[in-house]
Amino acid sequence: MERRDPSPVFVGREAELKELLDDADLARREASTAVLITGEAGVGKSRLLREYAERAAMGRVVTGGCLELGVGGVPFAPFITVLRLLARETGVVGERRPREMTRLLPELGNVPDSADEGRARLFEEILTFFEAAAEPGGLTVILEDLHWADTSTRDLLVFLLRNLHTAPVQLLISLRTDDLHRGHPLRRLLPELERLPSVGRLDLAPLNRDEVARQAAGIRGEDLPANDVNLVYERSGGNPLFVESFMEYGDLATAPVPEGPRELLLGALRPLDDTARSVLKSVSLGGEQVSHELLATVTGLPSDELDSALRAAIDANVLRTSGEYYVFRHALLAEAVQEDLLPGERVRLHRRFADALEDGVPGLGSRAAATRLAHHAYAAHDLPRALEAAWRAAYHARGALAHPEALAMVERVLELWDQVPDAAWRIGTSYPRVLWRASRSARALGLPVRAIEYASEALGQLVPSRPTADFSGSDDLSEEDRVLLADLLHARGEARREMAGDGALEDLARALRVMPDKHRERAKVLAAMASTLLMRGHDDDAARGARRALDLARNVGDQRSEADSLITLGTVYSHDHSTAAEGRRMLEEGARIARGIDRPIVEFRGLVNLGSNLKFSGRFGDAVQTWRSGLERARQLGLLRAQGALFLAGVADGLTMFGRLEDARALLQSASVTENPLGRARMLNATVCIHLLQGAHSKAREAIDEFYRVLPERTSAPVEFVGMRGLQMELALISGRLDEAAERALDLLNEERPWMGRWIWLALLLVPIAEVAARLRVEAVSNPAYVEVATAVSAALRRHIDRIDQEGGRTRCLVEHVALPMSRAVLAEDHGEAFEHWRTAVTGTRRFSARIELIRSLTGLGACAAELGDRETAEQSLAEARELAEECSAGALLREVIRVSEEAGVALPSPGCGRDRAASPASSGGTSTDHRNDPLAALTPRETEVLAMITRGRTNREIANELMISIKTVSVHVSNVLAKLGVSNRNAAAVRARDAGMT
Repeated sequence: MERRDPSPVFVGREAELKELLDDADLARREASTAVLITGEAGVGKSRLLREYAERAAMGRVVTGGCLELGVGGVPFAPFITVLRLLARETGVVGERRPREMTRLLPELGNVPDSADEGRARLFEEILTFFEAAAEPGGLTVILEDLHWADTSTRDLLVFLLRNLHTAPVQLLISLRTDDLHRGHPLRRLLPELERLPSVGRLDLAPLNRDEVARQAAGIRGEDLPANDVNLVYERSGGNPLFVESFMEYGDLATAPVPEGPRELLLGALRPLDDTARSVLKSVSLGGEQVSHELLATVTGLPSDELDSALRAAIDANVLRTSGEYYVFRHALLAEAVQEDLLPGERVRLHRRFADALEDGVPGLGSRAAATRLAHHAYAAHDLPRALEAAWRAAYHARGALAHPEALAMVERVLELWDQVPDAAWRIGTSYPRVLWRASRSARALGLPVRAIEYASEALGQLVPSRPTADFSGSDDLSEEDRVLLADLLHARGEARREMAGDGALEDLARALRVMPDKHRERAKVLAAMASTLLMRGHDDDAARGARRALDLARNVGDQRSEADSLITLGTVYSHDHSTAAEGRRMLEEGARIARGIDRPIVEFRGLVNLGSNLKFSGRFGDAVQTWRSGLERARQLGLLRAQGALFLAGVADGLTMFGRLEDARALLQSASVTENPLGRARMLNATVCIHLLQGAHSKAREAIDEFYRVLPERTSAPVEFVGMRGLQMELALISGRLDEAAERALDLLNEERPWMGRWIWLALLLVPIAEVAARLRVEAVSNPAYVEVATAVSAALRRHIDRIDQEGGRTRCLVEHVALPMSRAVLAEDHGEAFEHWRTAVTGTRRFSARIELIRSLTGLGACAAELGDRETAEQSLAEARELAEECSAGALLREVIRVSEEAGVALPSPGCGRDRAASPASSGGTSTDHRNDPLAALTPRETEVLAMITRGRTNREIANELMISIKTVSVHVSNVLAKLGVSNRNAAAVRARDAGMT
């Protein structure tokens, strides 16, 4: 039964077809592309894509379509079709067989048990699979009817659009614009997609009069009279589908006026007999496509009668075949048939589908069967069966990592619960347990507010007679209910911790209190408590809790909790100089254990914390190396786009501290780590920082706006906004909005949230808040209105500084030797006092190679020296600050150096003129050196780094990987080094470097 197109000629889309063919050529030659093909229903999107598929020069063209099943839509439906076609055609290629793809294509192998970051791996595997399938001749993937896409399909599509780069892959996506109602998720998504550089849009307009005439002539086999053409054009509005429908009538002048699109489309069914129409009714409710086996069961017709009815429908161009399935030639036809059903007919047909699906359909997997059964049973008002099917569908959705669909199905169960008296018996669990599952699904989706609400409702259901603030009197509960109560408190506690809200620690403590004494789950609750205490700044309590969790986890063999506890304990130990080495060992051990049991999230927590510890200890190079190893690990696990941003933001931060702003900016811009909103937000935080240092204020504002789009405040943890709040304060100060800057400074200083710990934010915000206080103090001299707020900001900041002083030996190096002296210098009203603080800060920044803070410290030192009449120190300090700012591409800091120099009357040397930094009083010691006798003096800092790596025998590729720059850029640096050293090869350069004392 082959499909026959009603319009034998292809009309009015030649230009659009050429555009798609040109786009394919671009994808093959340069980089992947995507085109959104939009238009109203019936305008010809599917016909254009069919014509393109027949003419495309791509090596492979595959098509998948979304299903119109609403909340019960099969997750990833169009991609399952595409992947299966590609797998059959090409085989599963690569050194490793896809692991997570077996969730969508069970025929590839066994489905993995663990779902820890499996969704991210699944997306990564599909991306890699498409890249492989595109070789050598290119690949076009056609996805039809995106307006019906389920959430997981949209998520995967967005992932591919953002991460398919150089592979010769073309994505063609069709969707109806007239289906995008106000609340449709694509209304918000489309503008974001269209901003991607690889995505274009092709809007199909209705046909013009001449095109309608050509289409009608092609259908009729002869030209229509001019009056008939005018009539068809006016009545159809140029919609090709409506033109086709009008052509069914012999006398167009007397043809009845259809009552809207529905009646017009239903006209094609009139020649069919009752049996064929009955079959079409069944097909219309079966989804986007219906198999012959399922249709035979639902209709109950003998084989010959069913075949005859289907043949008539295909001959009438109402149905077409697609492999082993039947589909309407246009979705509007299916909708029209559905709308024509009587209520009783609709319910009976849905019930027949439910019966057939429950009995089993050959070739239909259990996941798809459960999803469709949930849809049909619900539509048939068979609520008990709908509830059971929704619970099974939720289970399958979780297994396929389709978290949105899993939550939707669990919420369907909750909706039906009160309407099914024996609901608990039917699904084998209780209502609070269903709520707990909803809470977990919501948290997996990054919806902590909803997770808290579900867990709270479950707690009220489980122990309604007890106040929610205290669950200590739960001894009368069964052990099973006590475990559930602890699970709910644990789930709510972790969600509250993510929101940095009150009650997180209390919930975890109650969970521990009600959990049976010897239950293995106690270890995970203890570990969660310890990490929460750590976030709140209670190091001693966190350490005690982590030790208890560690002992219990080892006793019961819970390695995940063991690793988590070691990481918490190691982080605490790292805060103290005397135990820092032991802390780093614990962090490394925790990450190692997590790696061994395939728990990447715990492993990454250990690596992130280890890098942060090294950073705040002033070991920026080691911190960057640790984060780079995390990046490589994420790449190995296929989690680069899900978790890599956490490390990438750290690397960018380290490069920024070193003063390598251009490298950090290029790294952030070139990265494609976009799947994780939190990771993307942290990358944007680093981007804003770089823009401010370079003086790109408008770009900083754009990045700030994007940050809040990516991470909405209402549903995200407040702790994630601390750094951005500080950057907004800096931008307000730079832009002359002193009142706003003062307000933001006071908000930060007066913040009493438990997560406002001493380390996370003080090193970042002490100095900029001090700069706000200093500016307020200056303004207060001429404007009394600022006196009160200036006093308030200064007093609050000094209290925080004093509190850090009281920490004594537990203060981290970077805070003690850089942030504290810099903030004191800015706050000091006496130039002599400020000078000493600036000199201490210069020493500290040199010690840790913190070049950005060194520029600021040298600028402050030079300004104070000028005020004290020390012209030599002023000139040398400001000259060095200028050269460093130029080398670092820190435009904002350069402008500040020039401003200070002009106000102090200090003449700076021309850019590029050398001078003896070691002789500067700003230095940390040493004697003068003649650069003419130093063969390395002419090298820039980056060239010095390259030479050091040449000396260690690194190749250009190894240097590029370590410095995260291109091989071409390394080659340029190497050439410059050889030229400046006056040598002809790398070996000679290494000898000169060693002779000069470089190791």
